[in-house]
Amino acid sequence: MQSSTFTEAATRLCAACGMCCDGTMFQIVRMQPGEVPAKLGKMGLKIRCRDGEYYMEQPCSALVEKRCTVYEQRPVRCRLFNCQQLGRLESGETAEDDVMRMIVETRAMVERVKGLIEQCGLREDGQALVERHERVMSTPVNEALEPELLSVREELDETMRRLRLRLNREFRLPPNSH
Repeated sequence: MQSSTFTEAATRLCAACGMCCDGTMFQIVRMQPGEVPAKLGKMGLKIRCRDGEYYMEQPCSALVEKRCTVYEQRPVRCRLFNCQQLGRLESGETAEDDVMRMIVETRAMVERVKGLIEQCGLREDGQALVERHERVMSTPVNEALEPELLSVREELDETMRRLRLRLNREFRLPPNSH
């Protein structure tokens, strides 16, 4: 695919997706050498430090309606990341309509997981999706008091399993592919 045509298609697709920034695909984004965490923090990004390593928490606070509000100053890892779907589009392996269909289907799975998490009593709290799922699944259920939660949690666990598989197969980059 020609460079400008690909860039235009990628812009449309990313604006419809946002899963690499909204806490669906990743929990954190590690800062790279040369990046100034304080500068990124001043832009409103949630920068944290653990064991001397800086990272940005997901969901990204710069993501507003699936658009990056700090796009020109975004972290290096954000600049370098292209999901598998964009790679397949750029190589001509797939068409924009097919990628859009994959995004729509996957976003529907994400919304289903979020809805099931809420049915289990956990409201949106700004954490990455996998953390929210783990919190729900690690909370004991009293079968006598809340028998309906058992089937909801089973569906949640299965839907999250299928979502993770899809994200790994279709969106995240395989290890050592950079």
